[in-house]
Amino acid sequence: MKLFIFDFDGTVVKKDTTDLILEIPAKKEVWQVEEAWRNGKISSYQCMKEQAKFLKGVSLDKIYGYLKEHSSMDLDFPELVRFLKEKGFYSVVLSEGYDVSLDLHQIRKYIGEIHCSKLLLNNGVATGELEVSNEKKWNYNKECIGCCICKVDFLHQIKQKFDITKTFAVGDGGSDGCLFQYVDVSFSLNPRYKATFQVKNLGDVVEILRKSL
Repeated sequence: MKLFIFDFDGTVVKKDTTDLILEIPAKKEVWQVEEAWRNGKISSYQCMKEQAKFLKGVSLDKIYGYLKEHSSMDLDFPELVRFLKEKGFYSVVLSEGYDVSLDLHQIRKYIGEIHCSKLLLNNGVATGELEVSNEKKWNYNKECIGCCICKVDFLHQIKQKFDITKTFAVGDGGSDGCLFQYVDVSFSLNPRYKATFQVKNLGDVVEILRKSL
């Protein structure tokens, strides 16, 4: 069985939905935390945990309304998922982003296994807390950037669970750049990260796979 791993933000959807959601509180401190992460002072994991605190009191309805206005899915995503199913792939979404974003875009309608950061809610209102699927218990390389979701860790878990013969991944972020080192075929939407193929969208991925499979 072949495995295909999808990133979500900037890949399945065109914008980073986590950044969009963090615009809602309109607090400069949110971006000061972001700057600390970008300067290497804190890990991605620490950044996500700290930023979630600023969402305390924000309603799910407000989050959904903002995302509906500002985010959209790559129109080639459903076609790529369909093609992968036809070819016998097992597909997974691994994302540091919030579960509420994936729920809004109904990603489970396309792919059953999803691992992402869970924005905790109480009666439809964010508590300011974040729950992640695999807390920081890994370190696969000396340059580990400490992501909320370690995609390499999940890659190993899935390979142990299924008879995986070949691995593929698509993404645009740092966690994907790390993952690309451990899969057989990679597609990067960000030229900053070395991959088997540099692509502009998921339509490019479909075209490449059709020619090679």
